[in-house]
Amino acid sequence: MEKIGADKAAALIEAAGKILLIGHTDPDGDCLGSLYAMKAGLISSGKDASVYLRKDLPLKYRFLSDELQKNTGLPQCDLIVALDTPQLKRLDICDPARLKGPILAVDHHPGEHSEFFYALWDDGKSACALLIKELLQKMAVTITPKMADALYAGIITDTNSFVNQNTTREAFLAAGELMDLGARPDAIAKYVYGSLTPGDISALSKALSTLELYDRGRIAVLSLKREWQDENNDADTELFVNYARNLIGTEVAVMLTETKESVRVNLRSKNGYDVSALARKLGGGGHKPAAGIRMKCSLEEAKKLLLENIKFDD
Repeated sequence: MEKIGADKAAALIEAAGKILLIGHTDPDGDCLGSLYAMKAGLISSGKDASVYLRKDLPLKYRFLSDELQKNTGLPQCDLIVALDTPQLKRLDICDPARLKGPILAVDHHPGEHSEFFYALWDDGKSACALLIKELLQKMAVTITPKMADALYAGIITDTNSFVNQNTTREAFLAAGELMDLGARPDAIAKYVYGSLTPGDISALSKALSTLELYDRGRIAVLSLKREWQDENNDADTELFVNYARNLIGTEVAVMLTETKESVRVNLRSKNGYDVSALARKLGGGGHKPAAGIRMKCSLEEAKKLLLENIKFDD
């Protein structure tokens, strides 16, 4: 792996004719916003750019659907750009070995990134969207209002609306600059935080009823069985974990969501506990205050394994 700066990353992209973009599994607002802005920017520069996306967009991110739709095709390309992940196994593809060609990682997570050809990587950035913004500007791409919306969504998602520990002065300044370019904070907040369905509310009530506290209240666990969710759609549980984190005395919050294939784990922390280290140990990834895992086991097995691995210094 060669760690590179934005100038060389821009040169690699400009030298490529066909480019495939791919994000991480269970893509969040930062990943999807970065994919949207990158694809739109590449197309505006005359590039043949496509996005690999295994699932339809969650309801709250469908304002990005004019550039992002479910697409599992793997066209021949000159360059693959992997966004918002430090590991091949975290990419949104069942078999990463199917990806043929040099891969450039653009990411802000801790990790070695050793499986990629190149890495534009800065774990001091609050969001991958900040790296994409910098990269597009190096390429002299005009950031449109829709691209600004997407990048702004990425920043607020990964900083939890500027309250997480990873929030930086740069994130605030970039948000202001994106507003100058047409980003709409009110509209983005409505999409990202105000798009719950009746099924989501029903699932939330069931998840809250499962609340369990461990280690004198320092660990809070919520869970959601598959049969409790909307029969036609997986519940949007991404933000449910915040209810557990916001409990007084809680330092580590866990949300377990049973899906058809696995258990989706959302982790959040307070007071400096590093849930990304926990996630990496169990096959996932993320940041110090926020991380996630996909676990191929039952809900009870997942909970048991997590509780065994959450350790405090005292």
